[in-house]
Amino acid sequence: MSSNQAGYTTYEGRTVRDGSLWGNPGPLVYSMSRFGMWLFLATEILLFAILFTAYAIAYYRDGAAFHASAKELSVAFGAANTIILLFSSFTVAWGIEAVKRGNNRLMMILFGITVVCGIAFLVNKKFEYSHKVHEVELAKEAIAPDLYQVLKSENKCGEAFEKHHGEDVVLEKCKVVPFNLANIGSKDKSKPAFASMFFFLYFIMTGIHGLHIIIGLTLLIWVMYKGFKGEFHPGWYTPVEVSGLYWHLVDLIWIYLFPLLYLVA
Repeated sequence: MSSNQAGYTTYEGRTVRDGSLWGNPGPLVYSMSRFGMWLFLATEILLFAILFTAYAIAYYRDGAAFHASAKELSVAFGAANTIILLFSSFTVAWGIEAVKRGNNRLMMILFGITVVCGIAFLVNKKFEYSHKVHEVELAKEAIAPDLYQVLKSENKCGEAFEKHHGEDVVLEKCKVVPFNLANIGSKDKSKPAFASMFFFLYFIMTGIHGLHIIIGLTLLIWVMYKGFKGEFHPGWYTPVEVSGLYWHLVDLIWIYLFPLLYLVA
C-alpha cells in the first residue's frame, strides 16, 4: 500500500480511500467513528431500558395476566428467531475480520448471509404477527373488565382445563383479538386496541426491534454495495465495523426480549 493524493492511497494497483476525513488522519477517524457509534448504541439501550422498566412494572402489577397472555406466543417461533440472530452475529463478526485481512469478497459473502438471516427473521415475525391478529384464547384475568363483559355477552367465553402443580384447574377463557388496529384511539373501554398490557408491550417492543432490524439490513446492504465497488481494504474498513456494531445491538436486544416475552409463561 503506497501513499497517493490527499485522502487516497494505492492498494493492489487501484486508488482507494486512506480513511482520512476533513484533514484528520485515518486512525483518528476510525477511533472517533467507533466512539460515536458506541455513544449512539448507548442511547438505543436507554430506549429499550425504558421499555424493559415498563414491562417490569406491568408484570409486578398483574403477573397472572402476563402468564396467561404469554402462553399464546409460540416459543418455537421465538427460539428460531434467536438462533437466526445469533448466527447472523457470527457471520457479521467473521465478515469484519475478513475485511481486516484484505478479503473483501469473503466479507461480502458473509454480510450477504447476514442479510438473508435478517430477512428470515422478519418473515418469521410476519407469520407470527399474522397469527396474532386473529383470535386467541386468553384467561379472564388477562382481559380488560369491560372487554370481558362484551365477550361474555357474545358467548365467546368458556371453561378450560389446565395443569397447575400437577392438578387440573378450571379457567374461564375468552376468544379475543389481541391487537385490533381499528380500535386505536377508541375511548370505548370495551374496544381496546390491545386485549392486555402484555400484548401492548409485546407489539411495541418487537415492533421497535423489527424497525432496528430493517435499519441494520439497510446498513449492511450499503456496506456490501461499497464493498462490491472495492472501497474497503485493511487500511480503511470503518463503515464495515460500525455497521457490524449496530447489528450486534439488534442481536443483544433480542436476547433480552426472548425470555421476557416468550419464556415468562
